[in-house]
Amino acid sequence: MIRLSKLADYGIVIATHMARHGDGQQTTPEIATATSIPQPMASKILKLLTRADVLASHRGVKGGYGLARPAAEITVAEVIEALEG
Repeated sequence: MIRLSKLADYGIVIATHMARHGDGQQTTPEIATATSIPQPMASKILKLLTRADVLASHRGVKGGYGLARPAAEITVAEVIEALEG
């Protein structure tokens, strides 16, 4: 049995949500609300996933987060490694 930290678990939830809705940008509050993850935790996870090139961040009025590449190319192991090291 694999034990995941809360951070990794939430990261998988966010990555799955982004893969399902990968057609556009979403802001941190939108992602936090849609996944029921507290906004500070969602923000931390989004930054870590962006650093690992799983997500891409865009600034500005129509900014937010989106997938850095097609969802089929992103693995769960990659998400866990980005968050757990």
